[in-house]
Parts: sequence; structure tokens; C-alpha cells
Amino acid sequence: MNKEQKLLSLREDMKIVGGYLQEIALAMLENNISKYPLFIAHHESAINLGKAVIVAEKSRTHWSFNASMLEELVVKKLFDKDKISDFVETLGDPTQNTCIFMATPDEMNFIFVPFEVDEENDDGDEATDDVQYFSDN
Repeated sequence: MNKEQKLLSLREDMKIVGGYLQEIALAMLENNISKYPLFIAHHESAINLGKAVIVAEKSRTHWSFNASMLEELVVKKLFDKDKISDFVETLGDPTQNTCIFMATPDEMNFIFVPFEVDEENDDGDEATDDVQYFSDN
């Protein structure tokens, strides 16, 4: 699966599970669990990050999702703490947008997307302009 296919499959999943992920993020914010909730999208049967909230096989999505937080990625040295301000700026409002840490065997990317993904952009094609990539390199 190339990068574009991964992104499109993630968009399809966000249309289905975005509202549920938003509820989880809001609960994490309201209960002071994290200032920066995020989700890990993966195809593995289990990963050692966050807590599983959506299993692809059971939910009929392309991706499984674990709820996590930026603080966990910093502690596990998966994210450079000197880049937190850049992360926060790119994320924007965490009640409306989320970060998906897309983890596949061949690459890992931080992808920022609104919880509610537009169906189409103005020219009728699948919209990918509502997605931003972030690198902590």
C-alpha cells in the first residue's frame, strides 16, 4: 500500500469512527488525562502504545486505533520534546482536530486531521487538503 492509499483508507475510516474518536479525546481532555490526546492507526494485532479502542477486524475499518497522548510518545522517546510547540501549533483545536500516528512496518507518520472529514473538495475529488503531515525530525 503506497502513501496515497494509506491516506485515503485513513480518511475513509475517519468518516466512520471520527465521532467516536472525538468523544474519547474530549473525555481525555475533560478529565485532565492529557492536553494532547492522539490516536495510533496500525495494522498489527497489538502494539505497545496507548489503549486499543477500535479493532479493524471487529469494526470493519482499514485500521485499528489505539488511544494515546503526546506525553506517552515523549516518555517513550518517539517524539522530541523540543518539538511540542510545533505539534501544538499544527494540531490547532484538540476538540475539533486530532493527530493520528500512523504506524506501519515501512514508515511512521504524524497526520493531523479534523474529526469530521469533508466528503469531497470543491472539484469533486477525494479531499486530502484537510490532512497535514508533521515530522519531528
